[in-house]
Amino acid sequence: MSRSEEAPSLLYKRLVKLVTDYDPPSDVDELKERISYSRRVVSVGIGRSGDVADAFARFLRNAGVETSFGPFDIPYVFTPCDTVVAFTGSGLTSYTNEVLKYAREGKSYIAVITGNSEGEAAKYADRAVIIPGGQPWKKEYYITKVTGETTAPLTPMGTLFELRSLLYALSLVGSIKGRGLLETHSELAKRIDEYMPRDQDYVRLHELLPKASESVSGKAVIIGEGLSGIVGRFFVTRLRHLAKAEQERQAYFWLDRGSTSLRASDLAIFITGSSGELMFKLAEKVKEKGAKIATVTSFSDSKLAGISDHVIEVPGRVMMKLKGLRSSYYPSDPLLSTFELRTLFFLESFVHYVAKTEGITEVDMKSKHSELT
Repeated sequence: MSRSEEAPSLLYKRLVKLVTDYDPPSDVDELKERISYSRRVVSVGIGRSGDVADAFARFLRNAGVETSFGPFDIPYVFTPCDTVVAFTGSGLTSYTNEVLKYAREGKSYIAVITGNSEGEAAKYADRAVIIPGGQPWKKEYYITKVTGETTAPLTPMGTLFELRSLLYALSLVGSIKGRGLLETHSELAKRIDEYMPRDQDYVRLHELLPKASESVSGKAVIIGEGLSGIVGRFFVTRLRHLAKAEQERQAYFWLDRGSTSLRASDLAIFITGSSGELMFKLAEKVKEKGAKIATVTSFSDSKLAGISDHVIEVPGRVMMKLKGLRSSYYPSDPLLSTFELRTLFFLESFVHYVAKTEGITEVDMKSKHSELT
């Protein structure tokens, strides 16, 4: 079978190998010390890099760094007692670099996780961590147009950097908790690779997914809490890119500001390892509107799965039975994020499957990219 005809599930395996087949920078002693003793740790990023920054900040908080703030809590004043950790694949993101400029004026310690050692962001850094895969694509846009690329690659635009930087961020949290960074990274990669999606999950989810169109049509609404919510936000961003230049694909995260109404032409995708009671109640509301439901969960025998039009079973969720702990949470140990990471890699490989099936090119996807950040 040729690569163009390969089984959809093999896309997942190829993506895992591509993302994890490198040695992450392991010299993190100074950064760990700064994080541990700073008055505030501020994680910065925009778009999907912002989702990585958000996950990092929340994991840090649960790991004991209580003064950890994410990209939605950027302070107006920086001081020498602060540590700023920025995630930017290209190193050219205007908003991120503006924040770094003021952090530098405030004499904060700055760590930049980037794919571009020559980018502006790296010039602000006291410590630049280079993650291969984030070179700016805008310079290559017109070259790609001329070459007539026919399909989107397995990791379009900044995908490779975003996935690698997320694993690096989780591995850094693991090292702060006393487990080696490389040891954590290796174990996360192993757990992601141990999962094998079913081919029919790609096919059925694509059948349910509202199509891109030149006019307003059905939409996808992604629903998830905690770390599953960040996976959902990752997916929404790429879904919005997943259309030909003259078309749009409507996709929303359920907690986006504004009203997200549902119609019979819509699809609600639930990402929930535990399939808890809240998710079931929300699914009942979806059903009342006549919309379809696809659920990604570790528990295919749950009530939520029972009323779903399709269930994608992704093992790996560990149920924590602690007083006061909700079913959707950010674990303090990154190794407890197995379900969410497997789901993320499945959905990323699904994006490539859709692009290949519908003939969507990277040039098409780049035309949907935000120009205001």
